[in-house]
Amino acid sequence: MGLTGSRVASKLASSFTFNGLPSEDFNLEGATSAVARFTGTPFVLSRQGSMYFDEDGDLAHEFYEEVQPRKKGGKRKMRRVEKNLRPQGEVKYRVPCLHVDFPIILYSD
Repeated sequence: MGLTGSRVASKLASSFTFNGLPSEDFNLEGATSAVARFTGTPFVLSRQGSMYFDEDGDLAHEFYEEVQPRKKGGKRKMRRVEKNLRPQGEVKYRVPCLHVDFPIILYSD
């Protein structure tokens, strides 16, 4: 605690420095065996949706309804709806993404 901003920045920068040539640590046999062990396709085409449909067919992350006050002159409140909701299901990506566990590092200058 009590570090100044420049000290924090220098510690962060030093943790990401790279000393050496990229070809020193590269092992071609290890890379080909890692790709061979990866089963399936490297692309992800769909994901599980995080939204819900209500009775009217509206799609949202969460639904609320307005509740009338019990006493006359009281404030109205919003209550979260948790019944009669259906999950969205599978959602297709417009552009396929790479799988997180794909063992190849992509590099571009």
